[in-house]
Amino acid sequence: MVAARIPLGIWKDLQRGFSVLAPMEDVTDTVFRQIVREVGSPDLLMTEFTSTDGLCSGARAKGVGRLRFTGKERPLIAQIWGTKPDNFRRVAAEVREMGFDGVDINMGCPVRKIIKGGACGALIENPSLAGELIAAAREGAQDLPLSVKTRIGVTRPRAEEWLGFLLSQGLSALTIHGRTVAQQSEGEADWSAVALAVRLRDAAGLPTRIVGNGDVRTAEIFQERLAETGADGIMIGRGVFENLFLFRAIRGTGAEGPVDYARISPREKVLFFRRHLAFHRETWGERGNFNVLKKFAKTYVRAFGGARDLIDSVMHTRTYAEALSVLDAWLSPRDGDTLPVGSREESIIQ
Repeated sequence: MVAARIPLGIWKDLQRGFSVLAPMEDVTDTVFRQIVREVGSPDLLMTEFTSTDGLCSGARAKGVGRLRFTGKERPLIAQIWGTKPDNFRRVAAEVREMGFDGVDINMGCPVRKIIKGGACGALIENPSLAGELIAAAREGAQDLPLSVKTRIGVTRPRAEEWLGFLLSQGLSALTIHGRTVAQQSEGEADWSAVALAVRLRDAAGLPTRIVGNGDVRTAEIFQERLAETGADGIMIGRGVFENLFLFRAIRGTGAEGPVDYARISPREKVLFFRRHLAFHRETWGERGNFNVLKKFAKTYVRAFGGARDLIDSVMHTRTYAEALSVLDAWLSPRDGDTLPVGSREESIIQ
């Protein structure tokens, strides 16, 4: 594709050094995205992985909730995956009509059953199908920017060949997680592959934005990776579990509140978790997948005495009501303790 014909859309508006919340299974739904937007405000958000094959089948009702969003989450990109070009075309068109800011194709997920089905990370060894999926998604997306998130190989690195191929597809953006599929989340991410993508992009004279991903857990590491690779932006996934305010720290300002989650009070941490639970029930109803919320316990309830016992109590609950009851019991005022009107704790409850 001629460089001048590559629609950048929202990617063009992002200044170099931008941050992106990574798409994460059973994590980055509309509830968590709204919370992260409020407390950290990354420059760009992404949905959970959404199966194109599922949306175009009898299982649509189960998967369409992944594309639920509110205006306050924008700019927001929908990430899709699958193996059938026709379904990519249909879903990309639907995503465009829904008002998303872009379409991203998952070509890096390492989940074994998905790899066996030939999707996501398996596409690294099937460039012919990968090209068909990109072309089909582009037809459906039309002028909406199209991007890919990938890894650097399946069982062994093949970064130059694979990244060169993807760049030749005329993508608006390319995110590189510097691990192979076989590595899962083990070992260190290879950021030299991100720098390689930048060099290949520049040599080809393309406008494609290059985004790096892997092991960025602090604002300092964020800046180091930008400097050493020349990447346009950095995507963060697991790092936000350790510091809910990480994106705020990256912006370099504490004017809107703390930048280090470990430093806020235990009570505030529990209040954040309680708010997430209540918001999840409000959004998805009593039939929502309550059990997925348990993985957030260690994200919110951490770095204070008694945190482990509280987490254990939550893990043994089976319903929203039970979990909220456990948290409320812990939060109940003791020794005349009261919540000051207008305090930050009160704002968390809201």
